[in-house]
Amino acid sequence: MKVILFADIHANLSAFEAVLADIEKHYQPDAMISLGDFIDYGMRSNEIIERIQTVNIPLLANLKGNHEKALIDGELSCFSSERARVMSKYTGNHLTQTSIDYISNVMQEPMQELEIGGKKVLLLHGTIDDPYWGKLTPAKVEDEKYQDFDYVLSGHIHQPFKIDVFFKVDNPIMRNQKRTTFINPGSVGQPRNQNPYAQYVYINFKTGETHFNAVPYDIEAEQSLFPKEIDTFYSERLKFGI
Repeated sequence: MKVILFADIHANLSAFEAVLADIEKHYQPDAMISLGDFIDYGMRSNEIIERIQTVNIPLLANLKGNHEKALIDGELSCFSSERARVMSKYTGNHLTQTSIDYISNVMQEPMQELEIGGKKVLLLHGTIDDPYWGKLTPAKVEDEKYQDFDYVLSGHIHQPFKIDVFFKVDNPIMRNQKRTTFINPGSVGQPRNQNPYAQYVYINFKTGETHFNAVPYDIEAEQSLFPKEIDTFYSERLKFGI
């Protein structure tokens, strides 16, 4: 099973189109997995939801993120800044009913278990303890709650990584070790690893082959869509990947 993994598009249609073009050029995947946050921060939430439905690669999983949850619940207290709350309200005011219905009825809860290519895979937007808002950083991957899985795929932090953790288990044949591979694909539409390019991952679950990809796109075109009433922080950060 060859899979494209992505997260955190954040209403950045130019970045998502660049990713789709790169996939078509370089890969022939069996499916895609989205780890949440189609909407908010960017200006084209409706367009992203429309576009994802026209992609001709099967969507194996389609998780909600914390921004979808905030939009549906109207609960903004978990955001870390007032400007984020203002941004979420702006997004909510501009979403169509069709987009709201898609988020509510099509997107999945942010923790799913799948078997892919004979591997036991945990999909998360956040963490196993807090699937919406938790941050599964490299410093937290040695939590034994994850040891039953072959792969743990997560989003939310907008910073890509791949880490193999070898948990101690009672299995002499495998030298009493159990490997769990943690992968975060980074963010398509709002990277925070000081690389402004649109980022995603290709995984071959049979061979373990994993490619981290970063694709250039027209950042200025996306920045030009931001209205004056939105804090410039959200458009400026795109060119720095922060």
